[in-house]
Amino acid sequence: MRQPDWKMLRNTGLSAFIALIQAGCVSNTTWSGQQQEDRAQRLARGCVFYFDGAGGGTKDKNYGAGVVDGMLEAGYKGAGELMAWETGKGLMSDQVASVEYKRAKATESADSIAAYQKKYPGAPVELLGFSAGTAQAIFALEALPETSQVGNVVLLGTSISHDYDMTEALKRVRGKLYIFTSPHDHMVGTMMKLSGTADRKFRDAGAGVKGFVLPKGATEATKQLYAAKIVTVPYEESFKTDGDKGHHFDNVKKDFIRDHVAPRLMGR
Repeated sequence: MRQPDWKMLRNTGLSAFIALIQAGCVSNTTWSGQQQEDRAQRLARGCVFYFDGAGGGTKDKNYGAGVVDGMLEAGYKGAGELMAWETGKGLMSDQVASVEYKRAKATESADSIAAYQKKYPGAPVELLGFSAGTAQAIFALEALPETSQVGNVVLLGTSISHDYDMTEALKRVRGKLYIFTSPHDHMVGTMMKLSGTADRKFRDAGAGVKGFVLPKGATEATKQLYAAKIVTVPYEESFKTDGDKGHHFDNVKKDFIRDHVAPRLMGR
């Protein structure tokens, strides 16, 4: 049987990949740009650090409008910060940026998180990542000192590879790491094989389809971390009541954030 020409498929598929993502783009105010009058008080009560997807991450163009509204409607009393990591050169440049570049930006994010924790000791810190931003959230966790524990982490439309070793990231999570998965997310399940996952692996569907698997040669300690910390939330038909049909951008719709993401970030 003739093997597929992955290079050709990759090149011809990129234009379709870009068109599909851009079709779902939301241009609105970012969480950090939405300055509530009580922001100072909110910061003292806790903060959700949000890592947007490729092509987003700015005050003028992001995918987080539903995140903001959903968290607020859920009654979240803390503040939110957008952790910009994008190249500024567009969606595809963000997606294919090197792991070295992404880790450098994640280290900057980790420094911001650590600075917040120093200024507001004891205030709850949670992380939320969407699409390629899930890799940034994971890299930022790895860049934190182990003493800088965060509460809960939620990953949506996860485009990092499914067998990525989560050991170091999980060591920084005091609560749970929730990963929402969907077999209907063709952006992660199909297009990532062409464009490459956020950690630059090809022919690999991202973890957003079925969740994480243990890396090869996993130690007993890693197995225990995975069992204790990772909670996979598979797609359910009931999610449709919140406008979620399992597609990539359904993850950041307001109602879905309010009813399914916010409660987990708030430890409910």
